[in-house]
Amino acid sequence: MLRSPKRKPQNSMSSSAELNRPAADETEPLLNPSNTTRNYTSGDGGMSPGPGPDQDWSRQSLALRIYHAILRLNNINVLLAFLPLGILSGLLGWNSILTAVFNFLAIISLSALVSYSSDELSHYLGELSGALINATFGNAVELISGIVALSRGEIHFAQSVMIGSILSDILLVLGGCLISAAYRKHVLKFKMAEADALSSLMIITAVALILPTVLYSAFGSSNSSSDIDDKIVSFSHGTALVLFILYAGYLYFHLGTHSHLFVEDQGDALSVTSDDDATDNNNNNPARQEESPSLSLSTATVLLLAATAGIMGCTHFLLKNVDQTAHITSMSKTFIAAILIPIASNSPEGAAVVAASRDGDVNFAIGVIVSSILQIALFVVPFLVMLGWVIQQPMTLNFENFQTIILFFAVLVVNHLLQAGKYTYIHGVMLVALYAAIATALYTR
Repeated sequence: MLRSPKRKPQNSMSSSAELNRPAADETEPLLNPSNTTRNYTSGDGGMSPGPGPDQDWSRQSLALRIYHAILRLNNINVLLAFLPLGILSGLLGWNSILTAVFNFLAIISLSALVSYSSDELSHYLGELSGALINATFGNAVELISGIVALSRGEIHFAQSVMIGSILSDILLVLGGCLISAAYRKHVLKFKMAEADALSSLMIITAVALILPTVLYSAFGSSNSSSDIDDKIVSFSHGTALVLFILYAGYLYFHLGTHSHLFVEDQGDALSVTSDDDATDNNNNNPARQEESPSLSLSTATVLLLAATAGIMGCTHFLLKNVDQTAHITSMSKTFIAAILIPIASNSPEGAAVVAASRDGDVNFAIGVIVSSILQIALFVVPFLVMLGWVIQQPMTLNFENFQTIILFFAVLVVNHLLQAGKYTYIHGVMLVALYAAIATALYTR
């Protein structure tokens, strides 16, 4: 699940009349605020009015507050209707395809709820605790899918979800952002600081995931299969600890010793052409601004826990029926894990950053993608490896050769594009086309 980085504080608050006025800006991201009201508007449709931060929360019940919070999700809350259908179909043993579809659609809306509520909760917990909340719940669908798959012994399925999430970020989401930003425009430029960060992170991720495969090949001629497996498991445990330490070091650098660098960078214009344009974008684009939380602490907490529990239930029934669904539809389980689940996780905020890129600025989107890959590569993957160690499941970093090769070439293509420093919409079309080709290969494999 993509996470939006921290945004600048707002200079003024809207009137109460503005809080209840439907959003009209088509370029507004799904998960970013408009004035002081949190919503997911991305089209012409208005949103249902809900209580603002200036209202007396004590006069409303917790259930009513949660109801209003869900209404803020606008069109995406329609998919919540599939939550009871998915749970009921799983409990009663309905048709496996219907059960899988119901739970898949419910996961999309629940992932949006998790993202929204965790973002609200981080306002109350401070920077460090908020970052840990975002790290834990920022990719809740991938994390929970991996945990459920591991508990069922589906190690390959858990690995496929991790690879698929990274591919979705760097190909589908980034490609969509390039198309949205550069369509009907001339050649545009990346902000090289953001591009270099994404490029370096992709290389680190690729090395961490490819190295065990190379190591497995190196051991093949001189060791028995069981010895090789034991060494790969030990190597994966050690590497997972290193990745955890690296992530902790990044958080300390980001939130502790050098936090001022990131504040400056967000205060700067993530511009495409000039500093003046950047200032205008920063002042006029609500995606770059931050406001007071629109949910109380208790409401955000309950909403986060309820949505997370819903994802766990939907994921359980989805994986329970995945074998029959794959057999009936002739699609591979790898396709479901590497393509469908990451799309369900990333679609709400993926649509948000694509919409935010319409002003010709993809640097904000790159920052979101960097954050998401950090969470997957440095937190979720090593967490699953260590969890497998605890529950006696041989979860390793030795991914399937086919997936490793796909990741390598995807990183190679995106890295070449970023280092060029310039882009047009056709570059985005090529990234989306590559993702479609990979999805086709995984479907038929």
